[in-house]
Amino acid sequence: MIEDYLNKVFNDDVLTVLKELPDESVDMVYGDPDYNVGISYAGKKFTTEWSRYIEWYIELAQESLRVLKPTGNLFFINYPKQNAHLRVRYLDEAAFDVHEYVWVYNTNVGHSPRHFTTAHRSILHATKSKNNHFYKENVAQPYQNPTDKRIRQRIAEGHKGRMPYSWFYFDLVKNVSKDKTFHACQIPLGLVEMLIKASTQEGDTVLILFGGSGSEIVLAQQMKRNFVSCEIHPEYHAMILDRLENAGRIRSEYRLITRAKMEEQGSQPLPLFQRIGQ
Repeated sequence: MIEDYLNKVFNDDVLTVLKELPDESVDMVYGDPDYNVGISYAGKKFTTEWSRYIEWYIELAQESLRVLKPTGNLFFINYPKQNAHLRVRYLDEAAFDVHEYVWVYNTNVGHSPRHFTTAHRSILHATKSKNNHFYKENVAQPYQNPTDKRIRQRIAEGHKGRMPYSWFYFDLVKNVSKDKTFHACQIPLGLVEMLIKASTQEGDTVLILFGGSGSEIVLAQQMKRNFVSCEIHPEYHAMILDRLENAGRIRSEYRLITRAKMEEQGSQPLPLFQRIGQ
């Protein structure tokens, strides 16, 4: 039963946990998978042979759709190439409908003299039926012409604004930001909050596929959603549990191991996560 998994973070592989969950048991699936571009994570670099990565991504999508309710919504954030392969190889046929949105951000890395700088990622939104729950009024943006007669009528009828366009601008979480954790692939919480608001209500269940630094899990808890998540690395898992017990705060004994600190201590690899004094 899904109740056995609610509001828990499992220290295990995501596919292992997914395969244990009952069919059609969650209202939303949210995932920002490893991008397979050599990003360091817990002191290791993860780059897989492309065909193996796509097969893994397809299996992740298969299990995610299985556990999603017919009224639910699935979101995957990834680079456009990775999501394009997932759509063509599997998702467009398996899902009832697939929409693609664009997350745009400023970046100071990845510049090349031979091509334009990549400054966006793809968000796939998949559903299992035409009856997916979507709460426009939770994310409505103010009308730009509120004096227009038709708009005044809509406002009088209780409408808060228009549906956001499919082009989302959220800055990356910078290292100097108060919201920055030590996790390498941190998605802006404003973006995640918008997706949760649009597709769930209080008491609904959100499956957060990758625990990471725990920010999305803490957000779900604060928004009064049930959550299910997993994190394979013990250090990150321990920190997530600590955050959930401390109102989401990252206590001072946890810190980011910066590049400067790594260089200071030599070339020996250091984990991104470390306790002060170790």
